[in-house]
Amino acid sequence: MNKFLIVIILVLIVLIIIYYAVGFNVDNISAADVKQKINNSNSNIGIIDVRTKKEYDSGHIDNCIWIPLSDLNSNIDEIKSQNFDEIYTVCLSGGRSAKAVNILKKHNIKAINIRGGMISWNSLK
Repeated sequence: MNKFLIVIILVLIVLIIIYYAVGFNVDNISAADVKQKINNSNSNIGIIDVRTKKEYDSGHIDNCIWIPLSDLNSNIDEIKSQNFDEIYTVCLSGGRSAKAVNILKKHNIKAINIRGGMISWNSLK
């Protein structure tokens, strides 16, 4: 009985890992590369910050758009109307912004996750 229970638990753990690995299969870019693109590009670059208002108010990337992850689906038309050449998503560490990339993909909007989020961005200063 104990061996059977251990096997069941291991199978569940593997399934959970696979579920999250597939869910976060998004394109990523380093904060340094995004900063370089902003400084050296004439492209219309959009950065969507999906953190909470409190997190956003504590510091954010200049000229980014604040749309909390919970409100992203209801702001798709606003995002599309901006006609960005490139869209990057950011949160504190990269988890929520990876979810945002998947939401945007479902609406045929190509976006790239800033790996490491604001933690990574702030380490560049």
